[in-house]
Amino acid sequence: MSPSSWVSKGLLLLLLSGCRESTPPPPPIPGSTTSPLLTVEGTSVHYNGQLLDWENTENWRQVLGPPSREQEGILTWDELGLFLYDQERQRPGPESFEILMGRKRHSQLTRTEPDFWPRKLFPGRLFVDGGPITSKSNINDINRDKKGKSFGRGHMSGLYSYDVGDFSIHLDYGHDRSLTSFGLSKHLIPSPPERLEEVRQEELRMSQEADSRIAK
Repeated sequence: MSPSSWVSKGLLLLLLSGCRESTPPPPPIPGSTTSPLLTVEGTSVHYNGQLLDWENTENWRQVLGPPSREQEGILTWDELGLFLYDQERQRPGPESFEILMGRKRHSQLTRTEPDFWPRKLFPGRLFVDGGPITSKSNINDINRDKKGKSFGRGHMSGLYSYDVGDFSIHLDYGHDRSLTSFGLSKHLIPSPPERLEEVRQEELRMSQEADSRIAK
């Protein structure tokens, strides 16, 4: 084979290998009732292909089914390993959404769990910006496999996050480096003036009641 033929063959192989590397991974297998699929692209969350609307908590109930428990604005789905916060009545939709993937806390000394935690772990598959995340995923693998922004170290050991618009996307690792939870949260924004006035009046009322009891 002539030198020019070897060069042509080498260029062809290089082009073919480049094509293979640029081929996107196949989409995940669709989810089911027993093995749900939860995908996050940016801040859009889909559960078994259905969009979960950040502006409508009722939509989450319709897609996920009735929550197992609801207390003080925290909705918990025990069988799905999910919970969300919907505590700010002045604004539509939930403020935060969490997926429980493990039970290890930051410290080995912490023995208790929050009451609102689901009784079971998330039984399905989680994909964030195209990359799979499991309880055994380490932060380097997650950042390698996903598109878009990478998770950066948070203010505490074991916490990683990044911001997209008005949202924070975060991971929480336990003391044994296993993944405990994944979640999305809306950034806190100042309450409207009327809400601040309600809070001020309530604080004033409570203070007056306390003064009255002391006087008696």
